[in-house]
Amino acid sequence: MENLIIVVTSFQLPAGVTADQIRAAFEAVAPGFRNVPGLVRKKFLHSKDCRTAGGVYLWNDERAARAFMNERVAPMIREKFHVDPSIEFYDSPVIVEN
Repeated sequence: MENLIIVVTSFQLPAGVTADQIRAAFEAVAPGFRNVPGLVRKKFLHSKDCRTAGGVYLWNDERAARAFMNERVAPMIREKFHVDPSIEFYDSPVIVEN
């Protein structure tokens, strides 16, 4: 398997958002992550206290990852939550799956 790219995003949520509301929001946007060229997997996540949310993405194409994150994901987060997300890119040369 070629060197894969991991992208980790995080952003602050407004006070008072519940886990159920976060899940519903994730489910609403999840279809937009299907069939994205170069995207292998996307995991939605939120902190236990529901103050931070984000995602972990596995990509097989860094150029596609950077374009998608900058052109689609970051603007979506800014529009919905009025915050700038943290977006970090990592090389992932080895993956273990159980």
